[in-house]
Amino acid sequence: MARASEWWAYKFAPILATAYATACLVRVPLGPLLPRLLLLLLALMVGATYVSVLNDWTDRADDAAAGKANRLAQQSGRTVAAVLVGCAGIGLAIGVYFYQLSHWAAALYLGAWVAYSLYSLPPLRLKVRSGWGLLADTAGAHLFPQLLTATLVSQWAGVAPATLWLAVVGAWALGCGLRNILWHQLGDAANDAQAGVNTFVVRFGAVAGRRLALAALLLEVAGLALLLGLLQQPLAYLALGLYGGLTLLRARVWRQPVVVAQPRPGQHILLNEYYEVYYPLALLLGQVWRSPSDGWVLVLHGVLFGLHSWERLHLWGAASVVFRDKMRQLFQRAGA
Repeated sequence: MARASEWWAYKFAPILATAYATACLVRVPLGPLLPRLLLLLLALMVGATYVSVLNDWTDRADDAAAGKANRLAQQSGRTVAAVLVGCAGIGLAIGVYFYQLSHWAAALYLGAWVAYSLYSLPPLRLKVRSGWGLLADTAGAHLFPQLLTATLVSQWAGVAPATLWLAVVGAWALGCGLRNILWHQLGDAANDAQAGVNTFVVRFGAVAGRRLALAALLLEVAGLALLLGLLQQPLAYLALGLYGGLTLLRARVWRQPVVVAQPRPGQHILLNEYYEVYYPLALLLGQVWRSPSDGWVLVLHGVLFGLHSWERLHLWGAASVVFRDKMRQLFQRAGA
């Protein structure tokens, strides 16, 4: 019911990367923050479960009209209500703790819940209101959680959240979130049109969707560049270079299309893998270099996201074979 496979590593690894980045920026070890990071993860899990169940439950009629399967089509209303109320209760308790720590953090946490409730629930149901749906999804899934994370880690470290840091994290999250929801809408445009769901792409067309996704990418890349510039973490730059090299192999050797937002068969969505795998691991390794006791956080990250990371990092084995063959060809030509 929670659709955890669709958001666990894809959403939470980049959010935890912001936690690691904020700790790196304020120069505090992650080890003492570990219990609080787990609480943050619980807060996000409860919210993500609420979102998934609510979205599927309110999408039943639209999915039926489009001929799509719905996970909750056979579930009773009582079961769904119990899950939603349980999630809301846990979320409220965590929100009270956030409020005691920081009114700003509580507002961001509440904002994510409100954004997704308005996204799914009638009569507003922003999902079918074109651009408002884009903003609601981006705010609930990316912008508010990322800003919440940066705020909480700063507060837990005993320092006021830096305005510049929050602005940069927000710009990056806004661009990334817009591009990802546009990718989803572009891929589902035919079903949405058939069901009469007035998304941005259905209303304005795929060309407008791709253009907006490109603008979002520019904002995202600018935000990422500023993030890395503020962090001054060499391993993050190295990881970006490694990711770029593997992406080039995907496109030129393995013929795997690299896409900004328009879904294609066998696709690789630009930069997402960097956020999910390379970026958090680079930041954690940098933290462990400065504070070896943070190794436990690295171990826990491996337990939580290890399978997802391995599915992507194992491609370096294939990349090494390509590199070996290219070098062998060069030597053979040189010898000839």
